[in-house]
Amino acid sequence: MMKKWVLLFSLLFVSSLSLAEIRHLRLGPGKVIAYETIFQKMDAPTLILLPGVNRSLNSSDRSVRMLADLGWNLVMPSLSAHPLSIQGLKSSETPYFVLDNRTRAKEFAKDIEELVAYLGVKKSIPVTLSYSSSVGAFLDPELFPHVIETVPLGTATEANPEAAKNAELWENWLRLNPFMAPIWIRQFRDQAYTTHWSKTVDENLKADPEFYGENPRVSDIKAGYVTIARAVEDFDLTQWKFDSEKRTRDFVFAGKENEERLKNQIEAVKSYLASGKPVRVLVVENAGHILPSDQPRIYASAISLLASQPRQGSVQFAVVRSAESIATLRWQGRAELESWLKENQR
Repeated sequence: MMKKWVLLFSLLFVSSLSLAEIRHLRLGPGKVIAYETIFQKMDAPTLILLPGVNRSLNSSDRSVRMLADLGWNLVMPSLSAHPLSIQGLKSSETPYFVLDNRTRAKEFAKDIEELVAYLGVKKSIPVTLSYSSSVGAFLDPELFPHVIETVPLGTATEANPEAAKNAELWENWLRLNPFMAPIWIRQFRDQAYTTHWSKTVDENLKADPEFYGENPRVSDIKAGYVTIARAVEDFDLTQWKFDSEKRTRDFVFAGKENEERLKNQIEAVKSYLASGKPVRVLVVENAGHILPSDQPRIYASAISLLASQPRQGSVQFAVVRSAESIATLRWQGRAELESWLKENQR
């Protein structure tokens, strides 16, 4: 009898994963948000796996399957300007962002809040991924009192600091005309975003004509990415007022991180430490920036540990070298964290 119950549970569990599909929630005219869900224990906490700049995590990602294997409820949203969300619009419908260039990360956060409320999720832990630290920062702390920051975005320009310096020089020259400067700077930035993302989308489609699905709305996809880029141009996690918000955080860093990104992440952690709030910092030693893809087993194990294990002190720090080592992880304290921050600060 016991074997039959185990077999039945296994079949139900496998079905719950195979039934994960892309759905769309309408948020307004020309605006929907794409998402996937895996719900296994309705009374258990749910991880909200926020997307990166290119796309959301999805049920086919190895790291997501591993989190599901560990028993977690999962919600995997896109942003409302991402290709999967655009795909959910009616064929005759114009995306909202084509008519309005004022979208900022704060609006993306409101979209996530609306989705979570629609799904009826009561206990949730947002898990950011690079770009979406800008979204997690604006989530209502009353609804989301704790966030796990994974390789968080520090500033919008950190991926290419040299280009950012050149752009700043050019914009300073444009500011010599105070009347036209706002218009010219807006046009200058949007042109740069359009050039970058048009090239990226074209290259993806050249490699795979169905990269964005069947009959992709190519011009809208490009405009959506411009919207996503524009939404964070004023965001700066290193200057965030951690002490004035009612939220706690954990941080997961990649040991092989881009130098500029790591510098900003370190500055953000130092600022967070100054707030006096409890924190756990995990460094995945052999991982690059796209942690869920680069080290899926370690990513899943680390997120699961941080989401389920109670804190053992106000500051905890550890360097992780393998998924197996997480099971027997020995946390260190503030002194070791500050030593690591100093050693890696350039």
